[in-house]
Amino acid sequence: MSNFQPPPLLPPDVISVRDLTLKTSKAGLDTWHRAGRSQPVRVDAWVRAPVAVAGISDLVSESVHYGTLSKAITNVVESNDAVKDCTPRKLAAEVVSSAFGIGAENVRVRLSFPKKLLRADSAGVEIAKHKYTPYGSDPVTVDVDEKAFIEGLHAFGIIGVNPWERVEKQEVVVGVEVHGPGSGDIDIVRVADDVANVVENTSYQTIEALVTALARFLCVEKALEKVTVRAEKPSAIAFARGPAVKITRSRRYYSTEATTFRQSNEKEHIAYLGMGSNLGERAALLSAALVELEKRGIRTLGTSSMYESAPMYVENQPRFLNAVCKVATTMTPHELLAAVQDVEKNALGRVKLVDKGPRSIDLDILLYDDIVLRDGKILSIPHLLMLEREFVLRPLAQLAPDYIHPVTCTTIAEHFEHLCPPDRFVSDLYTVVPIKQPRGPINQLMFDTIHHVHTPTHLMAILNVTPDSFSDGGDHISPNDILAAAQDFVANKATIIDIGGQSTNPKSVNPGPAVELERVLPAIKLLRSRKEFDNIIISIDTYYASVARAAIEAGADIINDVSAGLLDPDMLTTAAQLDVPIILMHMRGTPQTMINMTKYTNNDVITGAADELAERVREAEKAGIKRWNMILDPGLGFAKNAEQNLCILRELKFFIHSRREFDGLPWLLGPSRKGFIGKLTGREPKDRVAGTGAAISACIAGGAEIVRVHDLKEIGDVLAVADMIYRNPASLAIRKRK
Repeated sequence: MSNFQPPPLLPPDVISVRDLTLKTSKAGLDTWHRAGRSQPVRVDAWVRAPVAVAGISDLVSESVHYGTLSKAITNVVESNDAVKDCTPRKLAAEVVSSAFGIGAENVRVRLSFPKKLLRADSAGVEIAKHKYTPYGSDPVTVDVDEKAFIEGLHAFGIIGVNPWERVEKQEVVVGVEVHGPGSGDIDIVRVADDVANVVENTSYQTIEALVTALARFLCVEKALEKVTVRAEKPSAIAFARGPAVKITRSRRYYSTEATTFRQSNEKEHIAYLGMGSNLGERAALLSAALVELEKRGIRTLGTSSMYESAPMYVENQPRFLNAVCKVATTMTPHELLAAVQDVEKNALGRVKLVDKGPRSIDLDILLYDDIVLRDGKILSIPHLLMLEREFVLRPLAQLAPDYIHPVTCTTIAEHFEHLCPPDRFVSDLYTVVPIKQPRGPINQLMFDTIHHVHTPTHLMAILNVTPDSFSDGGDHISPNDILAAAQDFVANKATIIDIGGQSTNPKSVNPGPAVELERVLPAIKLLRSRKEFDNIIISIDTYYASVARAAIEAGADIINDVSAGLLDPDMLTTAAQLDVPIILMHMRGTPQTMINMTKYTNNDVITGAADELAERVREAEKAGIKRWNMILDPGLGFAKNAEQNLCILRELKFFIHSRREFDGLPWLLGPSRKGFIGKLTGREPKDRVAGTGAAISACIAGGAEIVRVHDLKEIGDVLAVADMIYRNPASLAIRKRK
């Protein structure tokens, strides 16, 4: 075999013909995907041809004449031979052969088709070949280079660091070159569409990030071996054509991303799993999936809120419950996939009948560290469809808002805002708080925590079995009194009965958990012994973990802790172990000292209370409480004076959306008969019904999902009117018009 190496493609002596514009029917599909139609083509050709002799003799015959080259190219391009099967790549090869036919040995040809793509200046192919004759052998043709290209692809996207660049799309001009053997035959129309889609559906701050994302997308997602990407911002500089960045990347460049996990299998990796169910006890199945994952060594680090959503793709099926969980694992992605499939099929009995159809449990790997992995139809990370699904992005944005998607180089929060812009998007997702041991058909509380219009306000009835509560102490001591009160609550459409055995009146004495249990357990057991209360949810109003545990075991469903776990260090871990909803309320100190703890930095109760309550949410998550088991309460009357309570009511809508920790969580407020109402009206506690009604209306207007009240009949009428004003879908339409 010869060891001859061909010389460089473009030696010092080069003859070229540039911008030779011709008409051809041999370019494959035209703009409208029609074959065999005439198209304009612009030809550039470079040939190696020593000109030393011609330069001395001044004779055309001593060189490859550009006129002869132009005629040879024209004859090939405008001929009608083999039109049906011709492609741009084949046509370019024919042009190279025509140059070889007139004595050229080293030829590069570039064919540009200005009418090939609707939104680009041109697209085409460029090839280079070298022809030589080894000693004692026949002529040999060597493929030196090949690439397909797109020039001047015009797209519009959010790009830039300035505030005005983040609100309005601007033009981005992109150029793409796909290198390597066979690249001339790629579907250039599909590549152009994909590139434009990336530009228009992401929001980078820099051109560098954009070209990096495009190169990664083409090499990893589209499996192209090598690409060059150029992007330009024409609007960026007033007196310049525009800044641009150009990079070249290969699949090999990105290959380490997909194998990182193999190099450190023993360390823990972070993954995010999508969870869904629309058959059977949906919430129980999602919780059971977490238990089964733990059995396989996959630790739960956090959960999102739980959302009910309409089915996508196959619409004729029940609504889904969806959530996202953050997990830690030492498994590789494929091992993790096998584990979640084992949970689905063997542990929880999923039977797949229809693709994207009804299922008892569905677990998807959304993200795994920051890797990109594409293994055919077996496994794709990041999940291919996650960016088009609100029921995935909304809960994922709770857990990982700042996670940068490894393909798009855009944060999850930005993707979510792009999919669901708050100023013009109407969601049909509902936050669900599951009830673990339902006695009747009510197995969940459902709230519209997004728009606060699509679900009614829930009534929580106060049942204090205490002798010293500030407004109803001693009213519900005997079983007959408890039963009569509960029946009245049911008749007046209460959803929840909140049973308390200790007064939070600052003047009351703390009786301790033993006495508290003596008071609340008989009441809980009495209600749970009667079928008429099967549809009622019972909450236990306590800040003692031991009382909470005993009450839940006796039949209560929810823990209502006025201290959010501050007054008993075991409360949060107990709630996590019981896996029941817990109401986390803001307060300071104890019921006896809170009246002296109303000073907030800069007199800003909104910021102070929100910061402190957000910290309690974080502590609850650290203790293992699922987000879908959390309900929040700003704590009217607890470590707040009259003006501070009014400030919270005025600013409630801002307050509940002021921290990321609050995203998707439902809110309870309890202004009933509170001291600030008495201060404003001058009335005794039991005469504060009208004032309470006014405060309740403010709660509903501000976005409260549950109100805790004493006087259900009268406040029920307030809810009937206020809900129609503030929680009616018509009010959403008015907001959108504004």
